Amino acid sequence: MNSESSYSVEDLALKAELSVDTIRYYQGLGLISPPRKNGRRAIYSEKHFSRLEEIKKLAFEGFSLHQISLLKEETLDGATSDDLKHLIAEDTKSRSLSRAEVAEKASVPESLVALLCDNGLLQPLFDDEEPRFDESSVSMVEAGIAIANAGVPLEELVSLAQYHSSNVTEVVDRAISLFEEHIKEGTEVSSEKDLALIMKDLLPSVIRLVAQHFHKSLVTRSLERIDGHNKTVLSNALLASDPENLVVSCEWR
Repeated sequence: MNSESSYSVEDLALKAELSVDTIRYYQGLGLISPPRKNGRRAIYSEKHFSRLEEIKKLAFEGFSLHQISLLKEETLDGATSDDLKHLIAEDTKSRSLSRAEVAEKASVPESLVALLCDNGLLQPLFDDEEPRFDESSVSMVEAGIAIANAGVPLEELVSLAQYHSSNVTEVVDRAISLFEEHIKEGTEVSSEKDLALIMKDLLPSVIRLVAQHFHKSLVTRSLERIDGHNKTVLSNALLASDPENLVVSCEWR
């Protein structure tokens, strides 16, 4: 028998204070190496336990599983948050897009992307020698073009987006104040870890709430302003846009 401690998946889960499903999920993501096999029995080692402890530590510091996976198993032991931040920055930069690449993917002139950047509607991830953007910038440009193609002048769309940006900042600040007052200070949260978990669970719900509220308000106000012979047709079209069919994707990787 090896001198090193060995564990069944149930024993490892108990020691690491994780569920069996979580350990198997981490294994499926490649965050921990496969266990040694003894017949049909999976045997985990002290190395697996150490790896799980490092994953928990980095997750507590706010890193996602995708980000933690950037650290190879052999480099995880003793890795600091600064080590991981450096890898995340490198990974993000390697997958980022230049202004020309955003324009190509969105099938628009680069000058249009430059216009959106100049008006603060596209925010670069990095702005060293040249601005770099993530994939969401492409979908933002495509959405803007779809609205412009429907007949809204681009300059007026840009102006509306600027107005929205200036007003949404106030709403976001008020939302943060509510979180601080009623959750961070108004509840018995035992640790920063618990607070981080609450925030992580709440954020997707808040985003869905805001998106669906905007959708409902847009439909309601549009119905109020419809008049003339197209009223019935337009009303039916707007009412058919059921907010339950609005899919807002927000998940943690």
